[in-house]
Amino acid sequence: MEICKLILHIMDTTQNIFVPSDIELENINEEVYPLVESKLKKVFNSQDRKQAHFINSNIEKMIFNYKTNEINFVELSQQIAGYIFDEKRRYNIFHTSDFILAEVKVNEIRYIVGLDNANSPKLTHTTKEVDNQIINEIISYKTLFSNNIMKFDRIFIVEYSNSSLQLIENPYYFNTNKIYVFQEILQCSSKPSFKETVAVLSDSVEMLSEKYNMDHTQNLITLKTLLMESEQEQKISTEEIAEEIFQDKIIAKRDFKDDLFKHGIDETILLENVRPRKSDKTQKIKTDNGIEITIPIDFMTNKEHVEFVTENDGTISIKLKNIQSIISK
Repeated sequence: MEICKLILHIMDTTQNIFVPSDIELENINEEVYPLVESKLKKVFNSQDRKQAHFINSNIEKMIFNYKTNEINFVELSQQIAGYIFDEKRRYNIFHTSDFILAEVKVNEIRYIVGLDNANSPKLTHTTKEVDNQIINEIISYKTLFSNNIMKFDRIFIVEYSNSSLQLIENPYYFNTNKIYVFQEILQCSSKPSFKETVAVLSDSVEMLSEKYNMDHTQNLITLKTLLMESEQEQKISTEEIAEEIFQDKIIAKRDFKDDLFKHGIDETILLENVRPRKSDKTQKIKTDNGIEITIPIDFMTNKEHVEFVTENDGTISIKLKNIQSIISK
């Protein structure tokens, strides 16, 4: 990743304070740069990214004006930050944040990234002198920057060449209504994220396996295996998933595809730049007597390592093989 341009604006909607910067950050401290770069990299690898598209968006018009040289980068950032600040107050979102606008290159592709970075409160220390004596105190510091993607961060990514849009945000609950604020502010429509897609796939496979008397544990393992094996191709079709899991059960396949359509999931699921979680590569099994086992997906379908045996009395035995040592955790 190459950070080409970067600017920071301060937002405090609790006190109605907006402090825009007039100058780009050109010489970032060598200790700070890795933290900012790390967060931007996590943005591009996040499973929470949603594919989206603008719908008569004010922010899209601002970006167009920048691309056609009607405004410069600083002016673009000030306009976007000011607009987001006003809209957040309109939605009664009150907190402090640092709004970062960055222009970056990833694999030679140019992007504009808007990061409304919610400040996180942490405990730190201060030192003061009273009557010639030193007192060290613990204080709450409320405006710390995190290099992780936090719950209240809101992020958009715009590909410079074609203005394609991606979003990362958690829902905001206002008067018991669930609202995706950035989606509203950016005036856009979005598809489910990869994480949301996997959750829908898993729920649908489990529900339909029960409905059509299939082994839901094995079907979930097959689903995870398919997703893992498709990482290199960076995409997989829902048709392929339906065929592999439900095979000759035509009605189950139809119900599966209908369920995905209702949840807004495309026929092709993109895995590009998605970093798998540890749980995506393992399968947790819990028995009716309370025993829990976590097994790597690669071993679940390999009888040299794991075997499920149905005994004569109808109970199930799990055999773990070729083990050289056992560590207690």
